Amino acid sequence: MTDFSDHPFSLAETKAERDLDGKAWTPRDVLLKLLRDIDSGKCNPDLLVVAYSEVVDGERMGHFWQATPCGMLSLGLMQSTIFKMQE
Repeated sequence: MTDFSDHPFSLAETKAERDLDGKAWTPRDVLLKLLRDIDSGKCNPDLLVVAYSEVVDGERMGHFWQATPCGMLSLGLMQSTIFKMQE
């Protein structure tokens, strides 16, 4: 298992966090930040929902993965995230 606790910050991540600009970094940058924060002990998530989209054959498709014991907890996590994103 790889430990990401010492993974370097990317320029895109630094700019995105400084400017609070989600379009400044890539989905991979976001995942690496989360792995770094988990492995360094900065955060210890007990639930996780990952939502993403990609273009397949010219059509945008949405997908998700969840690490939760039930869909209701996933929905609650997503709903609270939506509220936080609107602040």
